[in-house]
Amino acid sequence: MLKVGIVGVSGRMGHNLIECAQGMDSIKVTCGIDRTVALPAGESLEVVGSVPELSALPDAFIDFSRPEATLGVLQAAVGHHLMMVIGTTGFDEAGKREINRAAHEIPIVMAANFSVGVNVLLALVRRTAEIMQDADLEIVEAHHRYKVDAPSGTALAMGEAAAKGRGVSLKDVMVAGRDGITGERPYGSIGFASVRGGDIVGDHTAMFCTDGERVELTHRASSRATFARGALRAALWLEGRKPGLYSMSDVLSLS
Repeated sequence: MLKVGIVGVSGRMGHNLIECAQGMDSIKVTCGIDRTVALPAGESLEVVGSVPELSALPDAFIDFSRPEATLGVLQAAVGHHLMMVIGTTGFDEAGKREINRAAHEIPIVMAANFSVGVNVLLALVRRTAEIMQDADLEIVEAHHRYKVDAPSGTALAMGEAAAKGRGVSLKDVMVAGRDGITGERPYGSIGFASVRGGDIVGDHTAMFCTDGERVELTHRASSRATFARGALRAALWLEGRKPGLYSMSDVLSLS
């Protein structure tokens, strides 16, 4: 049985991971890393503020916290040769480089979204962008009021998928938000729009717009359990893997 520790165990995703793991025979949540202790009713886990405080290490960490917390746990995971599943978004370039360096030492699955459906969507966005080269592409995402980064990691992953389909670099064609007199839409650009409000779990749409028709590819999440199940699936998939930086596309054999 795979033993996992959850970083940010008292948060919304932490609760969902615990609840989803309860129905699995192949995985067990044994500990948590968090500044506070607020577990689901009936749960009793060792929860500490940092990895060195744990009395026993898990086989893998699953992390849906903040970049600074993730990078701290990542250092400990490398030091103890533990596997890691990273669902945190909002890393700067330095943080991304640190994760890439760690992947030379331990196996890591990192994804902007662990939903199986979203990862199917990413494959469809890439293929559609490849076929509809001349379409104006807009990516619209909506999340709850507490989300701190925009565009969402999933929206950016959709943009990256579309850019790959078109053979361009996203940073060269990305337009994140519009305000004032913007002028005509630049040909080949990929636009992003972000909505924040209420308790929206996560909605993502890629709009391919041409003269006379529009193709929309949409995924709507109604429960965080879908992300939790995907993350647990990724942790199990990592067992026995060589060091490297893997994606959910690898886990689901979509590559």
